[in-house]
Amino acid sequence: MTSERALAAALDLAAGAAAVLSVRDLDAVVWPPLAALVGSDGLAVTGFDGAALSWPPGGTPRGRHQMAAVLGHGLARARVALVRADRAFTDRDLALLGLVRPHLADALWRAAHEPEPCPLTARQRAVLAGVAQGATNRAIAHDLGISRRTVGKHLENAYAALGVHDRTSAALLVGESGP
Repeated sequence: MTSERALAAALDLAAGAAAVLSVRDLDAVVWPPLAALVGSDGLAVTGFDGAALSWPPGGTPRGRHQMAAVLGHGLARARVALVRADRAFTDRDLALLGLVRPHLADALWRAAHEPEPCPLTARQRAVLAGVAQGATNRAIAHDLGISRRTVGKHLENAYAALGVHDRTSAALLVGESGP
């Protein structure tokens, strides 16, 4: 692979890593391009949460030659080990891994801290969106084509799901975290 193609592949990998939100995303958009970038047959990972991952799926990759990187996020550590059977890893392979290392760390961190599924229904989110815009229950009911009593019930259920007791707290929580 030419230097220009390797750099383009590293940038593509960084872009894919930036979109990672779950472990499934790693299998789809990070591990295959990483393996292609450094010519690896497979990889074994210990994530920030201590979970052991491997690619390709289905077992621990084996190879005669190995290259590893320790990834950090604050005081937490993760490890990525790449293997291949046919030839040793070169300084260039190590440099390419170093180039994408911070992006791998960020992706692994996000995958280990996958956000909880949204505790709200679509209708509860719609009602809270109206609240966040300063609308009254009457205005929200009119906009959504439901009764004011139904708006109140949606708010009551949303408060319980979010662990809050008033409309301002619920609107602020939804606005900050986006459940």
